[in-house]
Amino acid sequence: MGNTSLSGGFQAVHTDDGSVCQQVTDDGRVLIDGAEYWAGEAYFGGIVVQPEP
Repeated sequence: MGNTSLSGGFQAVHTDDGSVCQQVTDDGRVLIDGAEYWAGEAYFGGIVVQPEP
């Protein structure tokens, strides 16, 4: 996951082949060890991943 430019934007990619993970890019839902998390753009840049409320 990362920013797409210096002015912002968010994109998730698969580590094995570098292709875009469209589902995570679109809705931010991430599964880590079976637990749901939300990923998105942080307020001042970068990416934040936090537990799903």
